[in-house]
Amino acid sequence: MLRGEKIVFAGKLDTFSRKQAQALVTALGGKPQAAVTKDTTILVVGKANTNLFQEDSRSLKMQKVEALQQEGHAVCVLSEQAFLEKALLHLNQVVGIMSGSRR
Repeated sequence: MLRGEKIVFAGKLDTFSRKQAQALVTALGGKPQAAVTKDTTILVVGKANTNLFQEDSRSLKMQKVEALQQEGHAVCVLSEQAFLEKALLHLNQVVGIMSGSRR
């Protein structure tokens, strides 16, 4: 379930725009965030922007999440595909609840 989760997106998403992804999070009861904070619970990682002149290829958001994890914060890192699967599972549960209440 994504309800109550505070979700940040990093990298380029294949499936939809960042704005569409954030709207999906809101529709599922989560809270999209523009930046990683101590309140962040999920980081969704899309395609990395590769910079040949940058020593560390991890995004700044990923670096921040790793620092928070080392401090004991529970931040889940998901691929875009894993996020979509979680969102679909959430939608299926909501639809199941709604169709079950109509009987």
